[in-house]
Amino acid sequence: MTTATPDRIILSDDDANVLSAASRLMGAALDHSRAHSVALVEEGADGDLARIEVPPATLRVLSRVLAMMASEQVFVLYPADTELTTKQAADLLGVSRPFLIARLEAGELPFRKVGRHRRMLMDDVMRYKETMRATRKSALDEIVADSESIGGYDL
Repeated sequence: MTTATPDRIILSDDDANVLSAASRLMGAALDHSRAHSVALVEEGADGDLARIEVPPATLRVLSRVLAMMASEQVFVLYPADTELTTKQAADLLGVSRPFLIARLEAGELPFRKVGRHRRMLMDDVMRYKETMRATRKSALDEIVADSESIGGYDL
């Protein structure tokens, strides 16, 4: 039996197995599909069928959520227009609050002030996180290329 609190959903082993199987099946179906939409069908107790068309991207998200739930991973869903404090954004980015504030003041990330406090949109923070990841990857690729050019990997 599944139990829920406002903060956490605890699944039984049977529920976790069902969610894991559902995630795998959805993922497999979507991997080989070029469909513009996927139909979900509900069969009511009286035998009536209800059908709804869902974009594949929605099912990909649902498949991922089901997989995380089945493996008891913790996750949080936020609307893109959620506003974060500097502490929340710094924690999400994995940086210190002073580092984040310096980036804000340098204009690298949009924010607004509420009194003396800075607020950022979740969507902007996630976009900045992707920019940080791409910058790190580029720098690492450059280091590897430099090392290869001087024979750093030759044994």
